[in-house]
Amino acid sequence: MRTRRAGEVVLGAVVGLWLAACGGDKVQVRGHVTNGGGQQSQGLVDGAPALGGDGTASATTTVRISRVLAAGDLTTLAEADIAADGSYTLELDNAGQRLVIEAVNKSGITVGSALLDSTAPLSGQQVRTAPPITTESSLEAEVYVQMVRDGDAPDSVDTVDLRTRLNVEQATAVRGQLKETATESVEALGAAVRAAQATRIKAYARAGVVVTQEQLFSASLDAAAKLDAALDAGGQAVEAYDAFFAEVRAATPQVNDAQDQQAEREASVAYRMAVEARLSTGAGIAVVDASVRAAAALEARATEAAVKAVLQGASATDTVLAQANTSATTLRTNLSSATSASAAATAWTNYNAQLTISGSASVMGAYLGVTTSNKLAFDSAVNVGAQAGATLDATLGTVLEQSGKASATVLSEAVVNAFTTYDAAVRGGATATLTGFGARTNTGVELLIISEGSFSLR
Repeated sequence: MRTRRAGEVVLGAVVGLWLAACGGDKVQVRGHVTNGGGQQSQGLVDGAPALGGDGTASATTTVRISRVLAAGDLTTLAEADIAADGSYTLELDNAGQRLVIEAVNKSGITVGSALLDSTAPLSGQQVRTAPPITTESSLEAEVYVQMVRDGDAPDSVDTVDLRTRLNVEQATAVRGQLKETATESVEALGAAVRAAQATRIKAYARAGVVVTQEQLFSASLDAAAKLDAALDAGGQAVEAYDAFFAEVRAATPQVNDAQDQQAEREASVAYRMAVEARLSTGAGIAVVDASVRAAAALEARATEAAVKAVLQGASATDTVLAQANTSATTLRTNLSSATSASAAATAWTNYNAQLTISGSASVMGAYLGVTTSNKLAFDSAVNVGAQAGATLDATLGTVLEQSGKASATVLSEAVVNAFTTYDAAVRGGATATLTGFGARTNTGVELLIISEGSFSLR
């Protein structure tokens, strides 16, 4: 799984990723090893990704926490025995960020792991609660270590964002593979996360928002700590994640909801391209399928928030807002139940129809007040959006063929450029056809841009 410096345990002062401890007090991290995230029996071989699952808690004897070195090696900072209920408490001499917690069996083999974004506890608490060690958390840790091994600086990866892009379905798909194939899948997911994060930053810059990956990471740490505590307590995961995403958005006021949606739609494309370019055949197809569905669900959150913000900013009626909310809820429900990438694409197609395409029955039509007398102008604008969307998909298809395995920098540049052209085409063409709607024109155009550009390259 990972290379470790033999016998090395560092409990003194460290540099690089570490923050000075206050007053010399020990830093405590508390958590649980679980059997969650899958039903595969423990039969792990050292050197293969260790992805937890059924039997992990009983197999674990020790938990250790480590920092990741530039070469992807792990340096142990502290160890602790595991209690009968799967709980553990680790004590470190110093605070830190982007750490890996491993569940280790009696033979010294890692059987599961988790990422700890920061040791900083929640306000008013003395102990940092770690996310439960599950199949999903194990994949997150594996992907982070792989990204560092592939050349990313340990402190350049936004591990909070990384964790939002990986879910239990992806982890289950990877865990079911043979060692060599699983390793390829982890590498592909690492490339996908790298591409998504680079694209997100570039998309923000195009929108005039100057923000770094480190700033986004730091702003999300409090929300991540609350999420970890909620998951450790066994609360409702859906509610915990809803609260997490809401808090992350509130912590980044320099980015508005529309800009966030644009950044996520483009990050989503780059993420899916990177995975598909590397895992398009054989056992990798299951990972691609799960990754497409994960990206679709993540993009849906940003889109829902953007549509709501655009309509509220334009003083839309309660009826229109309720219609938009119903459409978004249906999308999220359909994505949650989707068992294939094609089902996720269908869910998005249906949502886009409800948002803009269905004439006066759509959210955009209801907002604009489409009637028989102005429906032709509305239909013309929708056609402009459809043509621009088709051109966008064709361009992205070419990018996938030619640059799918390119560096994150090259891929992100190509994706952002494609969307820049798309946005300009819709805004220029649709604005001209919707001028008869007066002050509502610009909002209608923005809804059309969101609709036709969402979940592109299906």
